Amino acid sequence: MLAGTTWQVIVNLAQGNGAKIDAVKPTEGATGWSDTWMLSSQAANPNCMKLWMDWIASPVANSQVAVWFGEAPSNAKSCELEGMAEHCEIFHASDDAYWEDVWYWTTATEECLDGRTDATCVPYTKWVDAWTTLRS
Repeated sequence: MLAGTTWQVIVNLAQGNGAKIDAVKPTEGATGWSDTWMLSSQAANPNCMKLWMDWIASPVANSQVAVWFGEAPSNAKSCELEGMAEHCEIFHASDDAYWEDVWYWTTATEECLDGRTDATCVPYTKWVDAWTTLRS
């Protein structure tokens, strides 16, 4: 295969198993996302939820999750912890320039979110219709 989509964690696992592959971000940029936790307004134990959020967002817990899940940590202080420098480098965690042309996945909208004005983006309903037509 010459080209395809992947996640950095998959590349790392394949390389760890001896595969002679690599991943590059296209010059046109790429899409990305952030895994998130959300707080429910109807939670039975909101204080417990807040304690969880404080803990999971802490540098130590955040670095552990980032390593386990194979992603960049969201807490910049995670990269300052012992043993995290290489991980943060692999996932471009501290490389602001790398992220300038990474656009977060989002629900399709009529207004192009990547700043293009020469393209026609579509509302979510048209995107769903097109996808349904392709799958039929």
